[in-house]
Amino acid sequence: MIRTDGLTGRVILQGSPGYDEARINFNSRFNKFPKVIVYCEVVEDVVNAILWVRKEQIPFRVRGGGHSYEVYSNVDGGLVIDISRLLRLDINRENRTARIGAGFRLMDLYEALWNQKVTIPAGTCRSVGVSGLTLGGGYGFLSRLMGMTCDNLLEVEVVTAKGKIILANEYQHSNLFWACRGGGDGSFGVITAFTFRVHPIENIVRYKMKWDFADLEKVIRYWQMWAPHVDVRLTSQLFLHRSELSSIGVFIGSEQELKEIMDPLQEATRPKTSHFHYKPWIDVAREFAGRMVRQAKFKNSSAYAYEPLPDEAIEVLMNNLQNAPGQSNMVAFSPYGGSISEVTIDATPFVHRKALFVMQYQSYWSEDAEENKNIQWIKKFRKSMLPYTHGAYRAYCDSKVIDWSTAYFGENFARLKMVKQLYDPEDLFHFEQSIPK
Repeated sequence: MIRTDGLTGRVILQGSPGYDEARINFNSRFNKFPKVIVYCEVVEDVVNAILWVRKEQIPFRVRGGGHSYEVYSNVDGGLVIDISRLLRLDINRENRTARIGAGFRLMDLYEALWNQKVTIPAGTCRSVGVSGLTLGGGYGFLSRLMGMTCDNLLEVEVVTAKGKIILANEYQHSNLFWACRGGGDGSFGVITAFTFRVHPIENIVRYKMKWDFADLEKVIRYWQMWAPHVDVRLTSQLFLHRSELSSIGVFIGSEQELKEIMDPLQEATRPKTSHFHYKPWIDVAREFAGRMVRQAKFKNSSAYAYEPLPDEAIEVLMNNLQNAPGQSNMVAFSPYGGSISEVTIDATPFVHRKALFVMQYQSYWSEDAEENKNIQWIKKFRKSMLPYTHGAYRAYCDSKVIDWSTAYFGENFARLKMVKQLYDPEDLFHFEQSIPK
């Protein structure tokens, strides 16, 4: 029996009641068995967990929402430091800031912020942790107007590799603060709280359109020249399946104004359906989040388009979609531009400021026998598009991206290694695709 003396919080041992539920990963194609899981109720529980792993010298991972695509937040035979119960929230509406416990999941955070009619630009997945989202960069429907999630970060509370609690911001531990704005992700310490700039928000417009698959070429050609450059108050995402195409989006303004802005897209592409709804932001966030469901087995990857895709790239993309192993396989286009591109490339570790859009290749299945063909489809899809794309998004981590350090961070990787040397020279916070010392 492993000795847990020194651990505080709710400690769950392998084989004890609640263990199987506690070890579950968002991506169910992985099946990992840690020896111990500790749910940290207060920051001191995190400190004690770090001191414990130093003493016991066993592997560990830090888990927030548990949404790591490759389950880098879980580990066989080690300790999982779960921060999902660090849920204190303090909103200063006068200063437009919010101090947020690192355990918050996104929909719960949106709901809590909505009580004060404020928000942060972030994602759509109901159960994703604000921690991993922010540390990976953080993109969502409000980012073209308000910036990436990491761009709105003002301060972090960190438990270091020595078990010390420090604050990092623009004025103290500024190198560490820089690293946490798109490159932190568990490589330098345990983030236990974030302070964000928050934005007032009330009613918005959401839209949805659909086309037949036969319209793919004309839809992509127009969308990629339009969506990254249109009014920054509008974010228009495009979803490509082998059976149909769809687009959803959010606009901060009136319904009539949005319809006028979108007239050129509709004239050029002739969607078979289109719907517009003016409603409170929180209602739209709830709709995008959907119901809480147990996630299927999946494999995702990503790449960036810095230039419009030429006709031959669109043909490659179309062929890949036509050969998808399942109906739920898809690729999503999310536009950048606006506030994202106004930040300099070296201001944060998130380097893909000048991209037109990010492409997320997605494959889902339920039976184990379908795993290999789906993973191979993603791998082939991404490889076949590499002549026309660049890099990858850290928050969509992919173990198959061999040159991940360059793909995720580009020229900012050298500075991330320097920060690692400063704050974790022993490489205590080590995992697959962590920043090396």
